[in-house]
Amino acid sequence: MKEWVQKLKTVADNWNIPQLMDYWKRGNATMVGPTIAYYTIVSLVPLIMAVGSIVSLLGIDRMEIHDFLKMQMPAGVADIVIPIVDSVLNGGYGTLSISVLVAIWSASSILSTIRKAFTDIYESRHDENTILTRIISFVWMLVLLTAAGAVIIANYLLPAIVNMLPSAPGINVIQHIVSQSWIYSFIALVVLMVLFNFLIPAEKMHWKPVIIGSLIEIVLIFLLNSLFGIYTKFGLKSASFYQSLGSLLILLIYLNLIAMIMVATQVLIAWITSLFEKKGWFKTNEA
Repeated sequence: MKEWVQKLKTVADNWNIPQLMDYWKRGNATMVGPTIAYYTIVSLVPLIMAVGSIVSLLGIDRMEIHDFLKMQMPAGVADIVIPIVDSVLNGGYGTLSISVLVAIWSASSILSTIRKAFTDIYESRHDENTILTRIISFVWMLVLLTAAGAVIIANYLLPAIVNMLPSAPGINVIQHIVSQSWIYSFIALVVLMVLFNFLIPAEKMHWKPVIIGSLIEIVLIFLLNSLFGIYTKFGLKSASFYQSLGSLLILLIYLNLIAMIMVATQVLIAWITSLFEKKGWFKTNEA
């Protein structure tokens, strides 16, 4: 029995399992998740104002926004968010203004919370000014919103541009590929998540573990969306007796799970980094 225990301990040490558990404790996902979900709920209207301003300036049809949201979210969550989007956009926030920038600044508190959670995982000793952290979060929020707008624009414009091209061999294949909006949505998501996980923590990151972790994160998000769609359809029927409370409950649960996946991914990236360094699979000074 002692030999088996010793073997298990040796395997665990070889794979840095104790360090993985340490990272998980530092990440405190069970507490960070609800915090991020709360800030996201509070910042939801400012975020929609910002995205609405970007797409309205380009004259994109609102149905394109609906289609984008339905593609990125479980059915139950999209059904909640879409009426909020319509309500905000009907409020006249269709022009980019100082008030929208102020709204984005307010919404950037989400990223400040995420950055702090990520940094705590590494026990980073980088002393950051609070205002500097908020400015970095604000810039990142602008990048994320612009990227979301770019994906919606691509979804709207690319099929129209390709349909205008003259007939030629292979044009039907191109038209079919361009009509599959999930392809460039997926590519944009991969790029965004890799950059997000690389740049948000204060710690100096390594590309290889970040790419691996980000791909795993995307798979987990896709699985969550699939399972959560089933959950909202069958598991939350009892919440429908009080529609407003039920909708808020669904949204909070979903955002909480997304936040936990984000923290768990950063824990995984930290663990993979330590494992790579231990195995000598990249140089410790490699960025």
